Amino acid sequence: MKLRFLILLLFVISLLMHFTWKYLVPYCDTTSIYWYFAKDRNWNPKAKILVLGDSQIVSGILPETIAEIESVSLDEVLFLPKPSQQPEGILSDTLSITSKLPNLRKVYVNISPLNTSKNSITDAHKQLYYSFGGFEFHHITEPLLRKAYFSNLADLSWKFVIQMFPYFGLSSNTNRIFYDPIVKEDLKRRRLEFDAIQNSMRLKSGAWIWKSINDDPTLKEGDKFPNLDTTILAGKRELSIQLWVQTIQEWEKQKLEVVILRIPFSPQMEMDLATKNANGVTDSLFDWMEKTHFKNQRVVYDFRSSFLKDFGYFADLTHLNQKGRDAFGNLLKKTLLDHTNSSAKGM
Repeated sequence: MKLRFLILLLFVISLLMHFTWKYLVPYCDTTSIYWYFAKDRNWNPKAKILVLGDSQIVSGILPETIAEIESVSLDEVLFLPKPSQQPEGILSDTLSITSKLPNLRKVYVNISPLNTSKNSITDAHKQLYYSFGGFEFHHITEPLLRKAYFSNLADLSWKFVIQMFPYFGLSSNTNRIFYDPIVKEDLKRRRLEFDAIQNSMRLKSGAWIWKSINDDPTLKEGDKFPNLDTTILAGKRELSIQLWVQTIQEWEKQKLEVVILRIPFSPQMEMDLATKNANGVTDSLFDWMEKTHFKNQRVVYDFRSSFLKDFGYFADLTHLNQKGRDAFGNLLKKTLLDHTNSSAKGM
């Protein structure tokens, strides 16, 4: 009798959490809010172009830009980047989605030191997956994904606990409301960001100038970042490299062309990356991609040096603002269309 009551109680609690947790999401951080909405993106099974990546693409590229470059309609571009995305997420999306897109011919993705090294974003991605990511069977059957998400039984158990009791996935976000004065002051802005992200999903497939609310946040040349230190990005996360290699091989198996972008960071961050030699691992991966013989086209476009004097093109250290997105869109169109025309002449 007691066991039956306990099971019924847990069921009721789980049901209550599933019905009410959406009302707590507006009080979460920006990235969590984005992941929450990204789960329910609508997409066209007739898509020909797939765009994957992290918040650099979210903030720096419009689906319209890709559609213009590829000479396809806007609804034939499937735009699925997410902030704090890592190669395990890219591989998972590839395995989940590409087989359902019979007309798919090309993938766009961005690679940078943020997704080839072990850093705070790596850990953030894992927690975001636990809290907002959908469970797929290949997260267990694929050895690299299992290693990334479920390195031990406790990790797997935690994922299923959150699936049943979603409040646990919000605990780190909501608990801070009660003790962190900065978070308390930020609650109104979070609600506005919630609305802005929701609108971006509906109108722009999720393309959104990072943390903008009807404004265009802009860096200035004199802005100082005393805590900026990209040393950790110089390290190699072996698992990330293995995941990237498997993802590239998966695209090759599906006969997809791939465009790899190194989207520029702010001048301050690019200079620090250069000083700390933090581009080495990413550059080695680019070299491997360019030197390895693939049947289908693989092209790497490195734009890291494009905006080294254009401080006003950035919303923060890592994201382009609207002015920067427009400039980068023009640069991308010119570069890729010139490359396409050159290739056509060569044939």
